[in-house]
Amino acid sequence: MKLDSTTACALIAVAAPAAIGQNTTMWIDSAASNWEWDASALGASAVPLINNDFDLYGPLYLDLGMNASGNVSSGQFIDSEISIFPDIQGFFPNPIPGAPNLVDFHIEHVELSAQSFPLDFGDPATSDGSFQGDSVYVFTSGIIHLTILGGFPYDIDLTGEATNSQVVFGQFTVQPNGTIHLDSFQSHNAVVTEPSTGITFTVDLWGDVVADSITTQQAICFGDGTGTTCPCGNFGGSGEGCMNGTLQGAVLSASGSTSVGDGDLVLNGSQLVPGQPGLYFQGNNAVNGGMGVTFGDGLRCAGGGVVRLQVRAADASGSSSTTIDVGVEGGVTAGGSKVYQLWYRDPQSSMCSTTFNLTNGMQIFWLP
Repeated sequence: MKLDSTTACALIAVAAPAAIGQNTTMWIDSAASNWEWDASALGASAVPLINNDFDLYGPLYLDLGMNASGNVSSGQFIDSEISIFPDIQGFFPNPIPGAPNLVDFHIEHVELSAQSFPLDFGDPATSDGSFQGDSVYVFTSGIIHLTILGGFPYDIDLTGEATNSQVVFGQFTVQPNGTIHLDSFQSHNAVVTEPSTGITFTVDLWGDVVADSITTQQAICFGDGTGTTCPCGNFGGSGEGCMNGTLQGAVLSASGSTSVGDGDLVLNGSQLVPGQPGLYFQGNNAVNGGMGVTFGDGLRCAGGGVVRLQVRAADASGSSSTTIDVGVEGGVTAGGSKVYQLWYRDPQSSMCSTTFNLTNGMQIFWLP
């Protein structure tokens, strides 16, 4: 297969994730990001099997900078894990009545990495977030199934290939709540040559990319007085759960990525009661709007569809960590948010005499 991507190759080298940091994750609004496709070959346009539209799904990874006015004034698309649905399917009809289609095609399992040179925002000091710049989509997976004249199947692996470099336009807008909104109309194309037959196909993709920034890991629901009052006034320190018998509040944190595929997220408990067991659990939502409700000596922060993940005993320093694949154990899917917490024993020194307490909560947005 041949893909006309000389410019794209240079662009990919500049935009490689290993070379430039990533500071913003944005999740694509699939309902607002409607795209269309067209394909041509053999001097004709393809006929869609069903229709010629599709949606985008997944996260974008960017490196963005702000100016003194609080607007995005510099940036670059670093990577993405964009999937498309439904699959692209169509055919090139045979001009001979009753004869098999010249070509039937089915493009499936497509995942794209959006990459760009540093985008042009004009004068950074006066930027309103509007930009333009060269961009490509790199195929991290994808297969084109071709059937020639109804009986000769061929498969083309798109992995590692790229669309031709195109100038894209759009705007990043900072919302009142601090999140960043992206709206960018884009058009991309690729030229693919099937090596056995020499047939060259041009595929055009165009539509809006609409996305909003997200926080993939966020500590919530503290027993430090910023949320619901601790059961017996046993407030912990800033960012902690309610105070336990060690005279401090226990803390839940997370390490590793929030990628379902990577499976390396670890939940960590600290400032626990040494030697005592604790249950790591998952909920669908944050209780009481993230303020929590009293439960034992602490606040319950995670609720709704509760899943028991793992029981772990705190070591001599009052720490424990999960050793499981949290995403698999919790049955999570990419694009979903879950809340996590650690419920632990405090039998001898319970501040409110209930013999158990809880950490703060952690809200996790799961990526592919």
